[in-house]
Amino acid sequence: MSESARRARNLAILSAAFLGGFVALYFAAVRTPDGQLIDAASLGVLGWLRGDAWLAFYDGRDIVLYGVLVGALVAALTVMLERRWKPVIYSGLLVGIVAVASIALKELLPRPYLGDFAYVENTFPSGHTAITLAASIAIIWCGPRWFSPVLVFLLGALVSFVALASVLSSAHRASDSLAGALLTGAVSFALAALARATLPVTSRLRRGTVIGAVIAVAIGLVYLLASLGLFGAGDHPTQLGLAVVLTTLGIVVFVIAVHRPFLPANPVRPIAPGSAGRQEGL
Repeated sequence: MSESARRARNLAILSAAFLGGFVALYFAAVRTPDGQLIDAASLGVLGWLRGDAWLAFYDGRDIVLYGVLVGALVAALTVMLERRWKPVIYSGLLVGIVAVASIALKELLPRPYLGDFAYVENTFPSGHTAITLAASIAIIWCGPRWFSPVLVFLLGALVSFVALASVLSSAHRASDSLAGALLTGAVSFALAALARATLPVTSRLRRGTVIGAVIAVAIGLVYLLASLGLFGAGDHPTQLGLAVVLTTLGIVVFVIAVHRPFLPANPVRPIAPGSAGRQEGL
């Protein structure tokens, strides 16, 4: 099996895993009384962050969403001038599919009334989280000349802000933000596998980030179990808050860290001075 085929297979496996996670999360968090109860409790976590000033800041998630979308558009226009059409096409498909799916699923997925758990409207999945993450991946896929490893960290921080701010401002339940990240992960990995154009994760920094993201999710799940009282008495609200933060950050960081620019193995386009290590460092 060629390296390209192996990479496509691994991405397809990741896509299936994220899709399975999305489905499992929906049935666990939305279709069961315990799941709805935990989701409602997630709206009350980290209460010390809920001052009026912070809540006003959380409203800035709309600005972040539109800002990242503009960044994706600029990145697409940049590579269009270089006649690199594949990243533009796949980026457009990614953002479009995720946007339509995140809106449609709120109407298509039923949320049964299983108790007086927060508001009754179905907000699963979070469109803000899903679309911001999709636009961030689009920027990575395009890999414009102004792209750098620092921008990858910035994009991860912005998506994480939108995901967590959605919960802390009570605009979404914790499962909504997690589902938005899982949805984008499933679609992006599937499209990357279909394109067979992304390079594997080669740098130690990215590999370490992926491993760290997996560890964060694992620790978050342990905190979730602890918040349910499986390990005895404890500060369950704080444990649930840590579970929400760690699992959300872990999934977002994992998705961003795995994706690479849609560039050939030996790019022929000139590289700006000082960025010679860019291809190896991403």
